[in-house]
Order: sequence, then C-alpha cells, then structure tokens
Amino acid sequence: MRRIWLFLVYGIFAVVIESTCLSNFFGTVIHFDFILMAVIALAIAEDQRGAIASVVILGALLDITSSAPFGLAIFSSLVVYGFIRMIVAKITIEIWVARFVWVGLASLLNKVITLLLLFVWSGNVNVIEVLVKIAGPQAVFDAIVGLFMIPAVRWYDGLTWEKLSRPKGLVFK
Repeated sequence: MRRIWLFLVYGIFAVVIESTCLSNFFGTVIHFDFILMAVIALAIAEDQRGAIASVVILGALLDITSSAPFGLAIFSSLVVYGFIRMIVAKITIEIWVARFVWVGLASLLNKVITLLLLFVWSGNVNVIEVLVKIAGPQAVFDAIVGLFMIPAVRWYDGLTWEKLSRPKGLVFK
C-alpha cells in the first residue's frame, strides 16, 4: 500500500511537470516521459508487491490528462511493464550502457504500441508518419533521461516514513 501511495504522488507530480514546465522544452516533438521511467523502475524492482496497481494508476493519470482514448496509456504501460518483467532475469540494468539500451527499447515499444493503437482507433495514416518521425528520437531521449531517472525512481521506491523522519545530525547519548 505504501508503494501505491508513493507512486500516486510521483505520478501526479510527474504529470504536472510534464504538462506545464517541461511541455515545450524541446518543442512539441520530443518530451519528457517520467511515467515511463517509473514503469521501468517498477518492473526491474525485486519487490513486486503493489507494482501492477502502481503501473495502472500511473497509466490512468496519464490517460486522464491525455486527449487519446482512455485506457491507451494504461495498456501501453502494462505491456512495457510485462516486457521488462519477462526479460529482467536475463538482462542487467545496473550498467549505464545496458540501461541506455533497455530504456530506449522500452520507450520504442511504448511509442509503437501507442501509435499503432491510435492508428487502429482513428484509421488516420498520419499516425504512421508520426511514428516514423518521432519514435526513434524520443527513444534515444528517453534512454538518456533513463540513465539518471531510473536510479532516482528506484531510490524513491525505497523510501519509508522512518527514513524520512529519522534525524540525520548528531546523536546524543
């Protein structure tokens, strides 16, 4: 339950930051995707209690603020989570090169799923053009951001009230 609340707060903060301050940081093509970083961090965590519920909540927060059909972000987040969970025993994510590659692949998978489902839903061919134009650069950008965000989100996942409230200074006997 602690994890669900932590990631609810993280998700609200991430969606607000992504849609306000950082929305046009690199223009409209490439954007920060902090929700994807949280989904990847949850997938590689050893403790899986509450992880799927947290992924659904993060996807729902993204769906609520998106103009895409509701459920699209939830579905793509669950697919990325499942993809990482299936291969997590066979890969290493601690080495920065491996983290770069796997976060980039997860981002590419997320974009392909999202845009293909939008194509199926709308029937608009422009969605395929968008996929070709932005999926690669977005995956590279997400991989660069993932080098720093995955360790930060994993640290955040390990927070407890005791760690936050414990005095850090001198201890008197």
